[in-house]
Amino acid sequence: MTRYVAYVRISSEDQVGNFSLDAQQHTIEKWIADQEGRLVHTYVDEGYSGLTTDRPAFIQMRHDARQAKFDAIVVHKFDRFARNHADAIALKALFRYELNVKIYSVTEPSEDSDGAMGLLMESMIEGVIDWYSKNLSKETAKGKKERARQGYHNNRPPFGMDKDQNGILITNQHELIGLIQAYESYATGNYSDTDVAHQLNDAGYRSKTGRKFSTDTVRDMLQNRTYPGYVKYQPYKKNADGSRSYKSEIQWFDGLHDAIIPQSLFDKVQEMRAKRRPKVLKDWHHNRTYLLSNLIYCADCVQNIPQDVTYDSYGKMRVQKLRGVSRYRCRARDLGYTCGQNSVNAVEIENQVINIIKNLQLSTDKYNELAIEIARRLSEQSLTERITEIKAIIDRMDFRWDKGFVTDQNTYIQKRTELQNELEKLTPIPEDNLKSATDIIDNFASHWDSTIDRGVQEKLLNLIVQRLWVRGNDVTTILLHPNYYLHVT
Repeated sequence: MTRYVAYVRISSEDQVGNFSLDAQQHTIEKWIADQEGRLVHTYVDEGYSGLTTDRPAFIQMRHDARQAKFDAIVVHKFDRFARNHADAIALKALFRYELNVKIYSVTEPSEDSDGAMGLLMESMIEGVIDWYSKNLSKETAKGKKERARQGYHNNRPPFGMDKDQNGILITNQHELIGLIQAYESYATGNYSDTDVAHQLNDAGYRSKTGRKFSTDTVRDMLQNRTYPGYVKYQPYKKNADGSRSYKSEIQWFDGLHDAIIPQSLFDKVQEMRAKRRPKVLKDWHHNRTYLLSNLIYCADCVQNIPQDVTYDSYGKMRVQKLRGVSRYRCRARDLGYTCGQNSVNAVEIENQVINIIKNLQLSTDKYNELAIEIARRLSEQSLTERITEIKAIIDRMDFRWDKGFVTDQNTYIQKRTELQNELEKLTPIPEDNLKSATDIIDNFASHWDSTIDRGVQEKLLNLIVQRLWVRGNDVTTILLHPNYYLHVT
């Protein structure tokens, strides 16, 4: 009996909790029953866009596919799987040809259900989905800018405010007391962002997301021009890796709502921020690559997570410069919680990790698991990089065509078709990647010492290490990628 899994997704935050997920799952369950198959699991991504592959349940599904836990994936429509044509091609190639997993749609033809004709129809559907997403994005952006011009706030209301039935910001009287206290405290010059966060948390206030106030949320709150009566519009742009870029120009328009922070108080806070800011801002954290910046966690905080914390990054340590020394510091205090872990010297803790990996000794089974995982990561890394590169080229070509810079239609279509064909032929895992993976494990020390490029060293370390924990000034545990823990004594 074929083992099926269901993948269901909704993208808009407005849909979270909506019947859409149940409707998708019910339809898939009926389809599987008609095929006389067995549903072994349902993967659910609620509130995640199909324009990104960074979805928790989707990532878990890929991991489980590598463990051969199922034979086929079923979606309600292919736009649940991916909305970007290039991503859809690469991901389906990975599942079908590398992992030997079939992919079906309940409502649409596919290569696995309808052969060559299904492949043609599936490709056409993906192209339409991609076009629809891009066109919808443009129309949505135009609509949001027009709403801002008219004085409407586009996003979640900030702390101290709500929205009425017409979408206009109104005062939240309870939160307003805390908001004014925060502004007045900072304006005295006697309190930092962290101090204000503690004031709000001690008074029982919580942010609009339900979390305690952190240094970062207070910093943003004290610079939010929505409070003195404006609304913001910032065009949506993406970085090369697909994540959102916040570097696009911000435009402010007069809002329909009443100001709840006087302009004079808002200006006083900005003046005080300028005074507290160092005279010379050195971009020190961009001048040095921190090898453990996405890996290092505070052991005490992870073992003692507060009951109201629901996110996985609690206990993560961030980089800081303290009296000229680069360090890693637990973020718990910035998030409004307590932590007894002092900051640790970045160089010393990085050297500990490097020496441990250089002297790594594994059993045969763990060695093979690690090699396979590194090979997979190398493959997906190269695949992602080439997909990103091709997508960027296609986007530039489309832009030039749309603007009339390219007038030769035949040349444009030919080149675009060549790039699209290359995407379809990308091999998920090159055959020599496993050799490269074993070479990295066997000769890690020589690879490490052969380069002084810390960017290269960071990638090398991330191929092996998934996460690590520190207590005091020492590394206590390292998690390698195939879920193998090294307990350091």
